[in-house]
Amino acid sequence: MLIVNTTYNVEESIEQSWTEWVIKEYIPQVVAPGLLISPRFHRLLVENEPGFQSYALQFEVKDLDTLDIWFQEYGSSMQKTLRELYQEKVLGFTTMMETIEIE
Repeated sequence: MLIVNTTYNVEESIEQSWTEWVIKEYIPQVVAPGLLISPRFHRLLVENEPGFQSYALQFEVKDLDTLDIWFQEYGSSMQKTLRELYQEKVLGFTTMMETIEIE
């Protein structure tokens, strides 16, 4: 199982509407096809640029092929919607993480 982590830098002027949109619209749409599962949404407790807040949104995915299918069929249009709604007020980057079991 892999973890898809997207870290967002969100302008405080739209923070409340963006977090509501993520919780009510974005997350349900991401998990609906069943390819990405177990969403987790975090506010990062780090020092930010003035006027911004950072968040991390994580999902589990079986493998990179499944993630590629999700992105091709759903993800690219969802990213376009995010850009249309919030323009440059929300910037993000995605990292993939592999869980290492600790015995």
